Amino acid sequence: MLKKAVVYIRVSDPSQIENNSLDTQEKACSLYAHRNGYEVISLFREAGISAKNTNREALKKLLVFCYLKKNLVDAVIVYKLNRWSRSTEDGLALEAYLSKRGIQVLSATEPVAHDPIGKFNRTILYASGQLENEMKGLVVKDNMLSLFRKGIWCWKCPVGYKRPFDSKEKNKGKAPVSIPELSEIIIAMFNEAATGIYSRQQLARKMNERGFDVIFGSKATIKMVIRIAKNSFYYGEMYCKKWNEYSTGLYEPIIDKQTWQIAHSKLFGGKRKYKIQDNFLYPLKGILKCEDCQNVMTSSNPRGRSKQYYHYECGNKKCRSIRIDVEKAHIEFMKLLHSLRPTPRVIKLFVHMVFSEWDNVINTSKKEISSIDERIKYYEDELRIVGRSLDKRIYTEDMAQKESERINLELMHLNVRRSDIQIDQYDAEKVKNFTEYFLLNLDDLWLRLDSLSMKQALQKKIFPEGIYCTKNKKIRTIALAPSFALIDTLSRADVTIGDPKGIRTPDSQDENLVS
Repeated sequence: MLKKAVVYIRVSDPSQIENNSLDTQEKACSLYAHRNGYEVISLFREAGISAKNTNREALKKLLVFCYLKKNLVDAVIVYKLNRWSRSTEDGLALEAYLSKRGIQVLSATEPVAHDPIGKFNRTILYASGQLENEMKGLVVKDNMLSLFRKGIWCWKCPVGYKRPFDSKEKNKGKAPVSIPELSEIIIAMFNEAATGIYSRQQLARKMNERGFDVIFGSKATIKMVIRIAKNSFYYGEMYCKKWNEYSTGLYEPIIDKQTWQIAHSKLFGGKRKYKIQDNFLYPLKGILKCEDCQNVMTSSNPRGRSKQYYHYECGNKKCRSIRIDVEKAHIEFMKLLHSLRPTPRVIKLFVHMVFSEWDNVINTSKKEISSIDERIKYYEDELRIVGRSLDKRIYTEDMAQKESERINLELMHLNVRRSDIQIDQYDAEKVKNFTEYFLLNLDDLWLRLDSLSMKQALQKKIFPEGIYCTKNKKIRTIALAPSFALIDTLSRADVTIGDPKGIRTPDSQDENLVS
């Protein structure tokens, strides 16, 4: 009498559904069942679902099916154990749960028994699946962060935007595009909000009157108005809460920044609760620290009798010893940037050192690529020799296949190594001129940048560990980025002015400035 089995197949990527991956798994599992004396009485398909947890509909149905005594299931057959679970804990727990009914989990492509060695191998396979899944997650996260910093929005599009194409593959690396019908309604909402005479409820009602509910599929509500009005995405500034970063988007904004700020101020200005609004007034937020307790300084906006005041103050409630007016802090910060300006002699020396080193890197990379290309040519010639040897019957088909597999493996490794070597070509004169201009105009550049994300990026590139605000309301450095530290070292070799610790403040470097 044949033993009874059920088959469980799964793919995590919806694109795999179309390329018959599920069908391939089903055939392999059916063949395994036939060869090992099992009758397949039911099939459970999981399409486009990850196996990182057990919250899967088909899996739940399978467990219920297996636990019904009338079905008399002897085994669950899977294509690979990582189709069953990509969590060591979950995979073993599911097996233990089924074993209470005398049901085994069998892999159609992995020879794992249920003896002590087999159980050990199962644990290794589950752990490998979990490691692979977690490593993919890290790669995906890094790729998403890289795309975000380049100006590509990687998540669900905000209301009024959509992906340009229907397929996931075509949309890779593509920025969202606006939906004209919804864009017009959203623009009208911002313009009306900017007048300050409409409440959130009135704005939602006017959006629906213009057909928002018909186009979007659900009615605009107060929550929807708040969600749209708080999102800087609509004027081109993307914000990711996960990484607490801003980035200028490559998509076309629906409205201009000024309209957004006025509308936002009218709707939420009285409360001043939203970090996104604070950051426009406090660009040093997150980088400015209290010298006494080394805590990050936060924004403060107390209201006086006649006006509102804006400060940076120590975020440590036990300290709160330092507070500085926003305008004064920005003036001091620009003085600090100005103090970093090197002399013409130092600039020439720095540019020479940096570009000489970069030229050496490029030349070394070119030599390595040339060497790899020679080896690739050698193996390609060997591959042709194998083909001729097979034609002349010097090699048997088996010998030729093994030899070609060895050569192709070498070629693959060489091509991977070659692709990892990048040579960035540049116009040396233009880059040198830009570098000199950049170093001589840091304060002016910071002031002119109207993008918050670009200001913050410039600050982090120069002061990676932040800056300190002193008790006498001066701003000084903690540590400079490597390039600026090198310039500082070269400057100190020329003019040795500063405090004993070598900490740079605007006043300590006046003699080293270029007028």
